[in-house]
Order: sequence, then structure tokens, then C-alpha cells
Amino acid sequence: MEGGAARRHLVQHVIDAFAARRAARELASEIGFDPRACVEIAIATSELAVNIAKYGVRGHVTLEIVDHPRYGPGISITASDCGPPFHDFEMAKRDGCDDAGPLDPVEFFNRHGLGTGLGAVSRFTDELGWEPTADGKLVRAVRYKNRPPRA
Repeated sequence: MEGGAARRHLVQHVIDAFAARRAARELASEIGFDPRACVEIAIATSELAVNIAKYGVRGHVTLEIVDHPRYGPGISITASDCGPPFHDFEMAKRDGCDDAGPLDPVEFFNRHGLGTGLGAVSRFTDELGWEPTADGKLVRAVRYKNRPPRA
């Protein structure tokens, strides 16, 4: 499968996640993901976009078609922002935690979230990683049509 042009979405406010989420769902459908997978990809994209608005101040979500020799076509979701790097990315992927450790339930309302976003992205995608950049960080998730076995 040929990779198409990257679809890039500016994210400055939480509402910007809607356009990225819609585009991800449409792209997933275009390349043949089943309806459930389309929703999971849309949720993962939305979570990454909302994280940009909440913690990264501003950035972009880029959607690209990828092709894996074993797992076939997929979608790469790249979230780049100008926010601080992760202190502990593995911790941030755990439900009820941020990158510094477990969250205090009393603070959930003030955070506008439960600390489950990156965990959802991890469950709904097949690859998830991050790297610091010169002006912030980049988080990349990939979902394939033929999902690899879970570790």
C-alpha cells in the first residue's frame, strides 16, 4: 500500500482535537480498518491532541499511512508539541498516573482528567514511543490492520 500525503492538524486548544479525531477516523476507514478499529484510532488521536493542548501548549498531530512488511497497512499518529519532556514515559502510560507517579484522586477534577489518556493510546495502538526535540517532544503511535501479538 502506498503512503499518502501526511495530514497535519494544528493543536492549540482542546477543541482542535475534534478535527484531528475526525480525520483519523476517516483515514482509518479509507484504508479498510473495521468500524471498531476506526473508533479506537480516533480515540488515540484525540487523546494525543488533547494532551498537546493541556500540557504541550501548542503543536501538531500528523496522520500518515504506513505499510509494515508483516502487519500490512497502518496509521502513524505523531503528536509534536513545545511542552516539557516526559519525566517518566512508562509511568505516564499507567492508568491513574502522570509522568511523576500516581495521581491524587482529590486532584482529578482540577486536572480535567483521570490520568488514563496515554494508557488508552497504548491499548489502542501497536507501537507507542516518544523522543525529546529541540523545542519540545514528539509522541508517535502506530496502529496496524493486522495487529501484532501483545507482549
